[in-house]
Amino acid sequence: MNGNLNIVDTQVHIGPGGIAETLAAMDALGIQTVVIDEYWLKDFFAYYPHHILENGVARPVCPTAELASQMYPDRFSWVLRVNYKDPDYQNIIKMVKHSPHGKAIRIIPGMNPKDVQAFANDEYDHILRTVTDHQLPLYLYLPDQPDLIAKCAKKYPELQIIIDHCGLYNNAMRQGLRNGTILTPNQQLEMFDRILQLSIHPNVYLKWAHYSSMFEIPAFPGEELWPLLRSAIKHYGADRIIWASDFSVNQSDENWGELLYSLKSNFDLKKEELAAILGANARKILNL
Repeated sequence: MNGNLNIVDTQVHIGPGGIAETLAAMDALGIQTVVIDEYWLKDFFAYYPHHILENGVARPVCPTAELASQMYPDRFSWVLRVNYKDPDYQNIIKMVKHSPHGKAIRIIPGMNPKDVQAFANDEYDHILRTVTDHQLPLYLYLPDQPDLIAKCAKKYPELQIIIDHCGLYNNAMRQGLRNGTILTPNQQLEMFDRILQLSIHPNVYLKWAHYSSMFEIPAFPGEELWPLLRSAIKHYGADRIIWASDFSVNQSDENWGELLYSLKSNFDLKKEELAAILGANARKILNL
């Protein structure tokens, strides 16, 4: 597909259902593999699907993703969110490790200020240790917190940390989650530079996703985004950046094709850089 490109989209939310429609769109766009982070959009902060345990903790599950990977094992894999308050976290992480299509653990402390504080207070450390012990990559959603990510990278040097969504909030998210705090465009670039400095930690990777929303620049045709991606490559190298469309919750209204072609039409990228970011890196890091 796509000549020498073997494209992997490392984050798409689907479910319940939607497998056939997603596969058809993948075929039309030339996307070989999708990594599903199952998330039903019926209630943004309820994080369906899940089971509510006796202690009131929500345990994420991924029935659509598991079905998709069973039906089309060459086309779908999945990551699983783990609640740091789940008493059975060890067995859940072990289950992902031994599932043929389970490729990573995802934690999302950045969705709640209390969870950010919990992360800062080392209340996620049991999750981080267990993910490290099982040699799984970690999708980490912790925007605007480069110091906390650096602390984690130093403490767990064997843990492969994939920074979600360029490591940033957009201002709409900041207003909703950080008491109205907003950044000017220059301040956003300064924050991004701090995320780029995390590249000094060899176990940290950058997920190039939600870039149009974070920088308030249309993804397609996206020439104004090219210098930002080039700066990321300068710091991380093209072999430590992976692409995700996350089109199902894209906040800037671009469709899946526009988000893909924001990279495919980026003439600043060398052929080998494009191949790495659009698929080769994900296949290596996530063992696809």
